[in-house]
Amino acid sequence: MTLVRPTRTTLANRAFTDPEDLIAAVRRGLRQLQCRSKVLDGCLTAAGLIPASP
Repeated sequence: MTLVRPTRTTLANRAFTDPEDLIAAVRRGLRQLQCRSKVLDGCLTAAGLIPASP
């Protein structure tokens, strides 16, 4: 059995050096979400909301 090491880090598992570091990490995460529209659609659907069509 091969174990897969997670390469992604979350904001909860990171120590930020200053507010700018936190802001950069949040912006990076938001940019990644923009590229993954199905993730956002799934969150909206799970919350009982209807995703808007492009």
